[in-house]
Amino acid sequence: MAKKKVGLMAFIKFYKENGKAFKAYPLRDRSRTHLTLANMKIGKLDNRSSIYQKRVQELNDGMIYHYLGKWYATEAIKTKSKATWKKAFQSFQSAIKIANELNTYLTCGSNHDVTYVKPVLQKKQEIMVCNDVPLVPDITPVVILQGSSFDMGYQYAQQLVAIYGDWMLTRHSTHEFSKEEEETLRKWEDMHREHTPEIIDFAKGWASYAAANHYSLDYDQVLDLWVGHKPPASSYLNAESGIPELPPLACTALAAWNEASRDKKLVVGATGDHDMSYQITIVMYPDDGIPLIFTPFEATGTLPTVGPNWFFGHPGMNKAGLAYVHHGGGPKLLEPISQWGYGIRRGASVLHMLRYKRTAKEALEQEIHWPIGDIGYGDQATVGGFYADSDYGYIIESRKQPLCIREAGLLGERDYLFSNNSTMHPDAIESGWMSNIKELWTWDNVGGWRPKKPQGMTKSLGMIFKWFTGRLKTDELMSRGMMFAYWNSYNRNLFLNHMGNTHHGTFDVDIMKKVYRTAGTMPDGPMKKLKKAYVHSGKWGLISAAHASNALVVSMKPDEGLYSLCTGPAIRGAAPISPDLAITIYNERNAFWDIQLGDTPESMVNQAQLLAQELMEKAKNIYHNNPIAYAPKDIYDELLQEIKNMEKLEKNQENRLFHLNKRIRCYTRVHVLARQFINFFVVPEKFVYNRRNT
Repeated sequence: MAKKKVGLMAFIKFYKENGKAFKAYPLRDRSRTHLTLANMKIGKLDNRSSIYQKRVQELNDGMIYHYLGKWYATEAIKTKSKATWKKAFQSFQSAIKIANELNTYLTCGSNHDVTYVKPVLQKKQEIMVCNDVPLVPDITPVVILQGSSFDMGYQYAQQLVAIYGDWMLTRHSTHEFSKEEEETLRKWEDMHREHTPEIIDFAKGWASYAAANHYSLDYDQVLDLWVGHKPPASSYLNAESGIPELPPLACTALAAWNEASRDKKLVVGATGDHDMSYQITIVMYPDDGIPLIFTPFEATGTLPTVGPNWFFGHPGMNKAGLAYVHHGGGPKLLEPISQWGYGIRRGASVLHMLRYKRTAKEALEQEIHWPIGDIGYGDQATVGGFYADSDYGYIIESRKQPLCIREAGLLGERDYLFSNNSTMHPDAIESGWMSNIKELWTWDNVGGWRPKKPQGMTKSLGMIFKWFTGRLKTDELMSRGMMFAYWNSYNRNLFLNHMGNTHHGTFDVDIMKKVYRTAGTMPDGPMKKLKKAYVHSGKWGLISAAHASNALVVSMKPDEGLYSLCTGPAIRGAAPISPDLAITIYNERNAFWDIQLGDTPESMVNQAQLLAQELMEKAKNIYHNNPIAYAPKDIYDELLQEIKNMEKLEKNQENRLFHLNKRIRCYTRVHVLARQFINFFVVPEKFVYNRRNT
């Protein structure tokens, strides 16, 4: 592929095409940062006070305006509509105004109301919408699929419409493939047909549902969501296709087994860290293979600002006790460029592994034999990652030249492993890009690789201008971007290794939840000043795996089939891990739902029902036995409404599987609402973490 031409004229052309987006991004960042700062202050209030309830509502309304801004900006980038850009700017500005007033009143202790036009919400399908913009669900929905791969694809499309509405399918029906794109799509299709044929049948089932219900979405458009239509990257950061993409900071995980866990069985804690989108938890009961659970970060395989990620997500597990814990430390890019090419996307590989493999050693053997694949686009683009069971765990960082497979003990772990966003294997330094700048790196047996000099960095128009005009080379951008990502990740490595050592022998599902309620800190001072210091030197506060941009937190125990998920952070007011990742979500509840992977969908749904009834009774007892003055009655009223929905569903006799899907989502909402209410009176536990950055 021809390399992207750079120079001043190229930059001017680029800016002309993308200028409004670059005006919107600072507004988006200011909006979410100021809302996050307000949320941190709210987290310090008495959560049963009237002022707490009021400030949470104002924050949520600010987040609605922020979501509107993101939605309109995304649409405007596609349509170039001036009217839509205007809506985007106005929405972000409304969010910023609410956030600024909130921060002012919270700082001075004022009881004044924040003044703004209250957004009007209505329910469509199973989600809330505002001005016809679908809000990201504040409780992650669950879908249950059963049968052949084709059947499950059909059912999945049906459930997407039932939960979100028609737009979830129709938004992907507009792309018309060029001849070159279609040829590339066929190559990706061939690779997946050879190695993960069930994904091809799943896509056919999805397209069949679309055709039967008169959607214009066709098979190629569905397949594109799973595999993509662009050729594999042929350079670091895929610079030949346009602007080099800096690696994102995202995601953490800790797995403990054998001597590290309380009963010697595998227990996992993991987070997805990103700007949360329409994530969904998929439960599969396939005709052939093992029942499994997996949470993609977005229901159709894409993320805001990131773009297509081909159903990237984590964690997942199967009924045999195998867990896909985490992507395993990306960005890595360790295999030599000469080995890159067509392969298997991570989402397809994970679903195949959980469906057909019973142990981590079986998974490792399979992954070693799969093609190296599309390394240059990052972890989401090819196979690998972090798998574990109750006897063994591994993390693939590189499968060839160098071979880097992490196992417990390399960093002092005793029957546990952890992973964030950096490579930790000592041999990684032999890779192409790291070996070129060996003198800038150092390794230790506590946190792995880090830059010798702490590195801060943010993506900016100025940086892109330097790249276009040749003042910043791609190699330098690559090096700075990776050092930036690895420095932050190194500090999260220290946190998780500390937790693994400190709580060795005690790990269970509740201990993992406590780990992910143990937030870090951010420095004192104005954000503008803090951001400047961070960009210059990477200076920040105490960095934890529990932070503001946790889009999901999962604690799971595969041998018991238990999968427990919290949408957003598990604790309100968690500090961000960098100024770029100050991200809050709408209506965060800081509470988990539980599902238990039983022998049949019915057994799983019935178990969820029993837990819903148990938690419902506990919440009712607390409500009736405590003085409520300023208690969160709105949460309790939400719970009562969901209980009514539950009772209606139990009398209904719809299509069996469709009805089971309705029930599981109702019960999991009851889990979250009841626990959210209970947590106002019985505060969930967390640990203390005092290790400072050095």
